Amino acid sequence: MKRVVISFLFILFCATLSAQNKTVVYGNLGVENVNISVIGTQQGTVTDAKGDYTLTLTEKGRRINLNYSCIGYQDTVVGLTPARLQRDSINISFKMRKQDYTLKEVSILAERPHFEGDRHIIVDFEVYDGTICMLQGNANKYRLLLADENLSVFDTILIPKGIRPEQLLKDCMGNCQLAASDSVYQINLKNKTMPFLATERNRYYAVMGNCLFLTDKYLYLKAEAINGLSTLFYRIDVETKQKQALFISDGSDNITAIKDEWDFQARNPVDLAHPVPGGAWDRFIQMFWFNHNSSHLALTGNTLVYFDHDNNKIHQYDFDLNETDSCTTEYPLKSDWKPRIFQDKANNKFYTVIGYWFNEIDIQTGKTIPKIKIDVDIYSKVSLWHSHLYILKRQQMSTGKVRSYVERVDF
Repeated sequence: MKRVVISFLFILFCATLSAQNKTVVYGNLGVENVNISVIGTQQGTVTDAKGDYTLTLTEKGRRINLNYSCIGYQDTVVGLTPARLQRDSINISFKMRKQDYTLKEVSILAERPHFEGDRHIIVDFEVYDGTICMLQGNANKYRLLLADENLSVFDTILIPKGIRPEQLLKDCMGNCQLAASDSVYQINLKNKTMPFLATERNRYYAVMGNCLFLTDKYLYLKAEAINGLSTLFYRIDVETKQKQALFISDGSDNITAIKDEWDFQARNPVDLAHPVPGGAWDRFIQMFWFNHNSSHLALTGNTLVYFDHDNNKIHQYDFDLNETDSCTTEYPLKSDWKPRIFQDKANNKFYTVIGYWFNEIDIQTGKTIPKIKIDVDIYSKVSLWHSHLYILKRQQMSTGKVRSYVERVDF
């Protein structure tokens, strides 16, 4: 009996301690389907039909920024200091301000924030949780420049001699990886260090190339079957190692259209934006079919979002694969749709390109709203973070030199 009482008291103590480490944020925004997200994390919630919401925060030792966003309304960011987070509950209520979506072209290049090196070429860039990492160098020396969202450089990581980097990668856990000709190195951006040990490049792509994202319980991946022209999305339980198939996108009924494209490119090789070495059919399928993203799986908060473009649908699921919402899309039917999905993980928003317009996708209704007009090739390096569009651009100068720079465009 004494042991039972002690166990009960211990459980009660743990429960009380856990409750003390939590802060409940609640309120009313007067608008349904407002996304409330913790910036820099995948935590968030959505307002109900009455505009009410509740969000439980488990960190109290650092400043937390909440982003309130909704299609048709201006984003609002609310900061919570550690002192304010010591409360058990915080009421944050206000009226969302409507957004004017009058179509407008962006300003000229000279007025846009951008970074350009003096004598070194920007080889590649990537966004890691708000830090813009730019790979810069020439034939002999390379370095990583770390910049804030305004492209203001605040630190540098020198790359050891003998390493010829080609590309920056981001793995499914958001880590910075530097790919060289035969090896891949993981960069510690916090400690600004680079380990001496490396992973063989082909093995890295074999293990990590198909990984999409990682949750507490599952690793989500995709597998592409070239001969079947299909993409399989599946997940692996990190504890039991069991594999579970989720979705499959079958594009085999488009084989005639793909062959017509193959024949056209064979007759007009100059029109091929990315020439296929040796004209290999499998390579052509990979570049011109799978890159078209007839399907896309993403994570936002605690929701799996599956873009089923074969059937013009967007489905939402919880981690138990219960469908929580779905809608019909119209943009895949448009002739000028560029078949790529971009995700702004800071704001949990999705975008696509129709013509020369970046459009935000409302995953609740399937509708798209033009945000900004910009000439971006669908193969250009593009990243999104906190409503900023970052683009790597290269220009051939009259002197024969290549001008390269990272440009930021704001929505």
